[in-house]
Amino acid sequence: MIKYVLLLAVLLGCSGATRAQQRPTYTLLEAGGILGLRHSGGLDAMNGYQFHFAFGRNFYDKAYLGLGIGNDVYRGRSTTIEGTRTTSRVNTLPIFADFRVPLAAVSMLGRLSAMANVGYAPGIGGDYFKGFLAKGGLTYSHLLGEGSDLLFSFGYGFQQFDSRFPGYPTFHQHNLFLTVGLFVH
Repeated sequence: MIKYVLLLAVLLGCSGATRAQQRPTYTLLEAGGILGLRHSGGLDAMNGYQFHFAFGRNFYDKAYLGLGIGNDVYRGRSTTIEGTRTTSRVNTLPIFADFRVPLAAVSMLGRLSAMANVGYAPGIGGDYFKGFLAKGGLTYSHLLGEGSDLLFSFGYGFQQFDSRFPGYPTFHQHNLFLTVGLFVH
C-alpha cells in the first residue's frame, strides 16, 4: 500500500512540474476605436473608443476562454426632425465572456485567430447605459517575447443601449472596431 501511495505522489509531482512550465491562464489589455455603422431610432451612428481587460483560461494555446470588463464610450451628433443639432454621449461598462481560437500561423512570429465577445453592460449611475453586446472578428498576434504578443483585432459589433431614465428610448447600434493590445499567454 505504501508503495502505491509513493508512486502516486511521484506521478502527481511530475505532472505538476510539467504544468508549471505552461501558463494555464491568459491576460488581455487592449484599446481601440469604434466606427458606428447603423443606429436605430433615426439618429446618426455614433463613433467612439473602447478599453478592455480580459483574464481567462488558456487551453494549451488551442483555445482561450475568459471573462472581461471594459469601458466603451460613444459620441455622435445628429439633427432632429425639427432641425436642431444634438450631441450624444453614451458610456457603457460591459462585462463579457471572451472566446478566442487560433486559426493559422501567418509567419514564424505571427498568428491569425478568431475572437468573440458576448455580454451585458449594467446600468451604473446616471452616466452608464445598460444593454446587451456581441462582438466577433479576427485578430493578428505578433510575438514580442516568450508568451506575450502584440495583438491587433478587427471586427463587427452590436450594442444595445437602455437608460433607466424616463424619456430616453431603448436603441441599438451596429459598429466596426479596431483595437491594439497586449496578449500574455
